[in-house]
Amino acid sequence: MTSNPIKINRFLHQLFELGVVLKAVNGTWETLSGVFFLFFNTTLARLAGFLVRGELLENPQDRLANYLTHIPTQARKFAGTYILIHGVLNIFLAIQLFRNRLWAYLVTIAATAVFILYQLYRIHLYHSMVLLAVTVVDIGFILLTYHEYRTRVSGVAATGPK
Repeated sequence: MTSNPIKINRFLHQLFELGVVLKAVNGTWETLSGVFFLFFNTTLARLAGFLVRGELLENPQDRLANYLTHIPTQARKFAGTYILIHGVLNIFLAIQLFRNRLWAYLVTIAATAVFILYQLYRIHLYHSMVLLAVTVVDIGFILLTYHEYRTRVSGVAATGPK
């Protein structure tokens, strides 16, 4: 049984478009979160205190609850800045990819690769399975972006010849 290259390209194109939509949605969420982290520190601290108050009454030594109520300002600034930059970049690149800007494919691949390197560093330090899953998805998105870029450059539409 042979596979139909046009159907495969169409499927990969649809996966790519879904990935771009998810990057845009995630970018919006990250941008809002980054702004919240950077500009609403006291609100964040109060919210964390409210959410873990019961746990601290039960167990005043709870490490996670204590950490959440005492997140250092520098850590909040770093997290807010990192998330904000990542979010704005995702939104910007998603828009450019939907506009079929060829340069955006290469920039998306490079930017995602840089974030993957940082994620691998964090995985090495903290052994986060969630971050590992995100990294695998990002690698898949790079592969889809590269395939889409090659398709665009070759002049053959992902949905088949015109």
